[in-house]
Amino acid sequence: MNNKKSKSRKQSMKYWLVELTLTSSQVLTFYVKAINKHEAYKKADEYAILAENVELRKNMETFKLLP
Repeated sequence: MNNKKSKSRKQSMKYWLVELTLTSSQVLTFYVKAINKHEAYKKADEYAILAENVELRKNMETFKLLP
């Protein structure tokens, strides 16, 4: 019975649409999985660092759903 109650209290994950504007004025749009908007922006900041790498940026442009 406790398992059912604890599962119902857990927050569900949502997919948030995030747009990153690079210094080259290129805009990357993708989804991140997060509990709330704040966490989604936090993940997006981490992806912004990765977007500086050209090879990784190609992957971000190809796949729209990121973990």
